[in-house]
Amino acid sequence: MDFPRFAGKTYDFVIFNGGKEIKLIQDTIPENGKFELRIPSEYSPYTGMSRWLITNSSEGGGLDLAIPGFGYAVSCKEEQPTTDNLLFKGYNPLSKINDINNRQRELVGKFNAMNAVMKFYNTQDKLYPVFEKELKVQQNAFEDFKKELAEDKDYFSRLFPIVNIINGIPVSLTDDTKMIYRDTNDYITNHVDINLLYTSGFWTAVLDVWAEINTSSAENDNSFLYNFKKLSNRIPDHEKYKSFISTITSYLSKYGKDKEIELITPIVLQSSKIHDYSGNLSIYKNSVLGKTAPDLIITKHIGNIKDHNHQTTNLSAKDFADTAYTLIIFYESGCGPCEELLQQLPNAYKKLQEKGVKIIAISADKSQQIFESKSSDFPWKDTFCDFEGRTGVNFKNYGVQGTPTIFLIDKNGVVVSKYSVLKKVLEDLKLN
Repeated sequence: MDFPRFAGKTYDFVIFNGGKEIKLIQDTIPENGKFELRIPSEYSPYTGMSRWLITNSSEGGGLDLAIPGFGYAVSCKEEQPTTDNLLFKGYNPLSKINDINNRQRELVGKFNAMNAVMKFYNTQDKLYPVFEKELKVQQNAFEDFKKELAEDKDYFSRLFPIVNIINGIPVSLTDDTKMIYRDTNDYITNHVDINLLYTSGFWTAVLDVWAEINTSSAENDNSFLYNFKKLSNRIPDHEKYKSFISTITSYLSKYGKDKEIELITPIVLQSSKIHDYSGNLSIYKNSVLGKTAPDLIITKHIGNIKDHNHQTTNLSAKDFADTAYTLIIFYESGCGPCEELLQQLPNAYKKLQEKGVKIIAISADKSQQIFESKSSDFPWKDTFCDFEGRTGVNFKNYGVQGTPTIFLIDKNGVVVSKYSVLKKVLEDLKLN
């Protein structure tokens, strides 16, 4: 690296492992502006993307740099590095990127033009076959272009299909949304280079696309599970597998896909590829579906919570499951979906009571004032809070990752279902 205009600046040098950025170097650029960035032995060999970031400047700055598996030199004599003033020796990623971009842009542009023109003609028009033929020419040319990239050993040629997913470029040229979803899912599930993706900086973004397709467009649970198993089986490495499961779990938890989490739980546990179920992975060890509901630890504060004067009581399933069903609702004041749920519940409360359904609410509030103000309006009497937030003992015991989370417990104290919305609860109880 030769950046004399940045002399005296401090910098970080990071690489990517799945969804993590690993800081390898923190240093200061010397007076002559010349320095080396090296991958430490514990991360070698490393082929992937990296970031060089200026850290003591209000303007920021830095570069995304490819690590193609061999060394090269980068220099810039200007205060603001651009694609025009960066000089490379031994490897020039910019020329490769520009060449791929320009060729792809031309192919996609011609396809889009033909596709747009065809919409103005019906199939009986004499010009329609001409445009249709040209459209297929561009589609075939794009397939040839993809094969060429796949055979090229250059780092960016292999990375480009991954970048296309992020940029919304379809795997094959089409404007059919279903085909785009199908092809994208097939590519990620069966063909994406896992090692390349892991060090690309796009790990989370690509897996989020996969999760979105497979939870919103999948025909049924079997389809989701089938694709999950296929992709899982392509990740034998324990660290990569753990990162894969953590990323998928984050997406499923964020969007309330509790059913999908329960579906993959046996697969995750039986894989034997995860040894530490901390963080969001704890949900797989703490799954309570089909089991006797854990005890509820009821904390009663005497006076102000700051006085730390409180009593705790264990409420077992046999104690609270004394009606046909019990709903245990984990919520937090101010949480958008929680507020929506808490507005809907009072309207459904009479129907729930008539069905023999008891409600117990567990709050993640940390403020006594907020908790008491919110819970005072609830038509049910059993609402509790230990003011420990989502790290509270009941949240841990029930494996709750996000709010709202609703557990349906039968009269035998067994957890039979888990939900994130009231509508599904009412449907299952035939109250809608």
